[in-house]
Amino acid sequence: MGTKMHGLMFLICLSFLANLSFAEGKLSERIPLPKQLEGELPWFALTAKDGENSYYGVMNKDKIKSVAQQKNSKRVVFAFFATWCLPCREGIARISGNAAELEKSGVLIILINVGEADYAKSSKFVSTYIKDEWLLGFDKFNNIPEKLGLSKKGDAQMPLPKTLLLDQDLKPLLLIGDEGDDFPQLLKE
Repeated sequence: MGTKMHGLMFLICLSFLANLSFAEGKLSERIPLPKQLEGELPWFALTAKDGENSYYGVMNKDKIKSVAQQKNSKRVVFAFFATWCLPCREGIARISGNAAELEKSGVLIILINVGEADYAKSSKFVSTYIKDEWLLGFDKFNNIPEKLGLSKKGDAQMPLPKTLLLDQDLKPLLLIGDEGDDFPQLLKE
């Protein structure tokens, strides 16, 4: 074989090995917790409703903690989304597809729309995904991403997708950016 053929074979093998490593799956992007999320969660309020529209009102962290305790939740998930965000749609669909398993594991799901005030549009967006026990929240004062350190003051929009995993006392455990093949299973850990 000539040198060119050896080079071509080498490139083919290298390409195969590169593709093999991607075939194993991509892990979710774990983002270091911002300083605002170290320790106790800062105060926030959101307007929320459940999938059956039986609850509608303002929720703060104390109310969410109370709901988590009532449902014996071990974990609480804030899944931030916007209707224009395609990766958010995929993440919500993955959570929805694993909803029964997550619920059995004690995971309370709260979808939080950021940057949009159109409740009807957001509700329609998640109506195919939302489960009766999930809460759909809206950033009532348009400041949750900034308060939690997920965006800077004056930023027009929060970079999405973002999922925040908390324990039952709402202590931040993990911040996830782009979801990988281990999502949403890592929400149970």
